[in-house]
Amino acid sequence: MNAADPFGPLPPGHVEVLRGRSRRAIRDSVLALQARGIQHSVQVNGAGARVLVMVHDAAAASAELVDFAAEAATWGQPPPPPPPIRSKGVIAALLFGLLCAVLFPIGQQGAFGLNWWDQGLMSAAEVRGGELWRTITALTLHVDAQHLVGNLVFGSLFGVLAAHSLGAGLAWFCTLAAGTIGNLTESFLTSPSHTAVGASTAIFGTLGVMVTSEWTRRGQARAPWVRRVAPLFGGAVLFGWLGVGDGSGRVDVLAHATGFMAGALIGIAVSRLDLAERLGSRGQAGLAATTLAIIAVAWFAALR
Repeated sequence: MNAADPFGPLPPGHVEVLRGRSRRAIRDSVLALQARGIQHSVQVNGAGARVLVMVHDAAAASAELVDFAAEAATWGQPPPPPPPIRSKGVIAALLFGLLCAVLFPIGQQGAFGLNWWDQGLMSAAEVRGGELWRTITALTLHVDAQHLVGNLVFGSLFGVLAAHSLGAGLAWFCTLAAGTIGNLTESFLTSPSHTAVGASTAIFGTLGVMVTSEWTRRGQARAPWVRRVAPLFGGAVLFGWLGVGDGSGRVDVLAHATGFMAGALIGIAVSRLDLAERLGSRGQAGLAATTLAIIAVAWFAALR
């Protein structure tokens, strides 16, 4: 500051980060600093008002004020239109339910003289030994009717919601990929004797895909930070409510976590690559067919 500055010299150890015509003009910016817990002081005289912070807080204060100014610039503007609904997803959800329902009694009782349960379950030792198809086939088997119904309800619900934003083909392809990667990851994180079945690994993968794809999309759209983090908060709440069980040991929490994390990484990639927009109807149909083909090939490998 020069000698003609109406505020006079800066106090020792302080820097100026903002100046306005009056205290009212800088009020909202000061509130933003308070919300971040950044220590500051306001000087007011006939020339206006200025905000001072300690030297060691200068970088954080400046960054916060830049972010606040960018957010404030959007105030009063019409909100961006919601993303389009790419698919109702009902048919794909029905196919998911039909597949699991058909394979439920087959898994329990076998078919064509073959033990589908033993050949299809996710055995950590067998997966480590190279039987990678088990990471897929296990997703279509269920322990009992309660297990099946729970996965059908939440799998269909999450599948429909994911299809709305991603398209049915991409949503279910990502679901299968997340479940497969989740099972594969779990097989190397748990004991070799561990076995598992059920679609829940893939279902929590769907949740992970939805959470991070929407989080990434809102970040790319420069949405206010509250709206950006809302999907992450919602996903964490749903995972805590549905994914950790009641402590009885019946719930494979590790599988849920690995499926969710795999889906989260896939969701970021899908959103950054804008795959839902690029694929088109033919691409979506192709991915849907590919998803079914992968499941069929996995069962062929298991039963050959």
